[in-house]
Amino acid sequence: MIDVHTHLWPASETSRELLNYFEKRKMADRLTHFFSSDGLLEMMEKNDITKSIVSAIPLRSGLSNDDLALFNEHVRKETLKAQDRLIGFCTVDPLGGRESVNILKRHIEEGGFCGLKLHPCIQEFYPNDERVYALYEAMQQYGLPVLFHTGGLGISSFRDSFGQPSLLDDVACRHPELPILMGHAGRIWYDETAMLLRKHGCIYADISTNMGRSKEYVSGPMEWLFTRVKVWAGSFDRILFGSDYPFYFQEETLDALKVAQKALNKQSEGFMNNSDISAITDINPRQFIERRLSWQNATKHKRSSNG
Repeated sequence: MIDVHTHLWPASETSRELLNYFEKRKMADRLTHFFSSDGLLEMMEKNDITKSIVSAIPLRSGLSNDDLALFNEHVRKETLKAQDRLIGFCTVDPLGGRESVNILKRHIEEGGFCGLKLHPCIQEFYPNDERVYALYEAMQQYGLPVLFHTGGLGISSFRDSFGQPSLLDDVACRHPELPILMGHAGRIWYDETAMLLRKHGCIYADISTNMGRSKEYVSGPMEWLFTRVKVWAGSFDRILFGSDYPFYFQEETLDALKVAQKALNKQSEGFMNNSDISAITDINPRQFIERRLSWQNATKHKRSSNG
């Protein structure tokens, strides 16, 4: 299996609000471990995950490119330790203009990053803001993906309107060759997610953190997502497994996925078979990596050949 949505960051940068969250999850005493490649690889081994995409994440609003350098460097160093099991995505200030484009190019061409992570709700920008388009044009030229946080963040200090999935329609129309990965599948604007998947072949969606707050209905959001996607977009061929580690562990998403499958098949026999589960957790993310990270893979091969 492959996990396309994980994060690592320096433990010292964890906000008080996040510390409270990890304390509730009884993780606070081992944060340095969980935010390292060792911690992630340990969880991957536990759940038979062979590879993970690791994204740098801006933990606070208003961070400049200088501020973000620390987060990108942490991901770069930790992914290097993992011998190709971890694939790094960098982040930049989306409204940083030419400076951000130049930094992005350095991250890809010199830092070995394979994609770009942007978080509209935290970085406070609309994805279809034309001031961001230079970044998309650069990524389209590389043929590498942009992972967007999509859907509600659910924290009162951040505006969820920045994460509305339909905003990516403009982006995909203007950049039809740009691989776009919708983190969290636009939770819970699933109608918009299905619309985008039906319309744009360059758009993918991961299932991370699509779980109900109540244990009784933990699989409800995934059931809504899968129903809308299959009915409107026709298949699950661009739905990918993601966990949002360390916010959630892989087994939590896998357990909810199994419950969702059982519930959907109870409502409509054969709605979601085991081959669909294999596609979401293995085949689709593997094809996404092989197809969408081809530029970076070719570059690494060229560097290796040149010694």
